[in-house]
Amino acid sequence: MSHRNLTSGALAAFAVLAASTLAQAACCPPSCCGAPAYAAAAPVTRTITVMEWVPETYETTRTSYRAETVQEAYTAFRTECVPETRTVMRTVTKMVPEWKDVAVTTYKMVPTTETRTVMKKITVPETVTVIERKTVRQTHYETECVPVRSFFRKNDCCECPKYRERTRKVTCKVCVECPVTKTICKTVCVPECVTVCVNKCVPCTEVKKVCTHRCVTENIPETCTVMVKKCVPYQATRCVTRCVPVTEKVLCTRMVCKPVCKTVTECAPVTCCSSCCDTCCDSCGKARRSRRCCK
Repeated sequence: MSHRNLTSGALAAFAVLAASTLAQAACCPPSCCGAPAYAAAAPVTRTITVMEWVPETYETTRTSYRAETVQEAYTAFRTECVPETRTVMRTVTKMVPEWKDVAVTTYKMVPTTETRTVMKKITVPETVTVIERKTVRQTHYETECVPVRSFFRKNDCCECPKYRERTRKVTCKVCVECPVTKTICKTVCVPECVTVCVNKCVPCTEVKKVCTHRCVTENIPETCTVMVKKCVPYQATRCVTRCVPVTEKVLCTRMVCKPVCKTVTECAPVTCCSSCCDTCCDSCGKARRSRRCCK
């Protein structure tokens, strides 16, 4: 930041110097206010010392960091199933038999003779008159009128026809109902007293020994092998990236403020009329303020 400030100051001084020189050259032109031009004086040079920023290369040492992969040993853990013997108490339920005297009521079948009235089926003959229908052929005579044909007057259309009676024998089927006497067998139920043997259930109470079972709970120690998960440490290797400082020599450039000798040209003082100088100084405010014009 200091280098930038010095550079800005030097550039500003150089700009002011150049502006003043241009103002002196612009003041009092050869022909001013209609007056005759005057002769310009010979340029005057002089040597001045100016502070300028000059780039300078120098060698220095800097520390940088770079990533490196390094093998690192660490302790890792893995889960393994390890057999372990344990003693546990197991609850067991057992059925224990027990004999008890129990009064049991049983039923026995005892044969008994009883008299019962039953309906007995008997077949009885019975005479029945039945009307039967049958088809019979019967013959009868029917009288009909038949027209008489005339063989002599065939072309007489106005003559009325004559009829005569004729008897004709007709045979037809007739349904006739005839009574018929038949003997049929009929079943009749007749009450009858019968002696039968019946088995009756008679209750009988007896004392018997009955085997019952009772549940008994017992705690029995039992040894068993159980697989237990355990974390087992072991040594492993992994790659780790680390930032390692590295010192190296580099060439750097810096701006240094140094005095520099320069030769510059200056304008020589000239003489002019007062009216011309006033007009010229009015047109050039910077030169008039610097008191370098029309001395």
